[in-house]
Amino acid sequence: MTDESSSRSITATKHPHTWVVAAEIVVEEAVARVVDFRGSFKTKTEQRIDALDTYCKACRRPFSEVAGEDCEALVDKAPDRRGARQAQARPGRDA
Repeated sequence: MTDESSSRSITATKHPHTWVVAAEIVVEEAVARVVDFRGSFKTKTEQRIDALDTYCKACRRPFSEVAGEDCEALVDKAPDRRGARQAQARPGRDA
């Protein structure tokens, strides 16, 4: 293992992606009816599913482009800690 690969595996992202796979699953009409009503269904054991795309559920960016990086959608939602400290340091200023 090289120094680069070992440091990459040790460093965890603070805002990890939630990976999802867009897929096509061929179903019979009866299953399609259930899915249309419930919004979900169970597949048969060992059924092969063709993946169309793999992307982050939050930022919608492809796996190949952002794997190993922080999720931008979560970084943007992170609270600004500096602003919170300033507000605590000056109580009663809004009165």
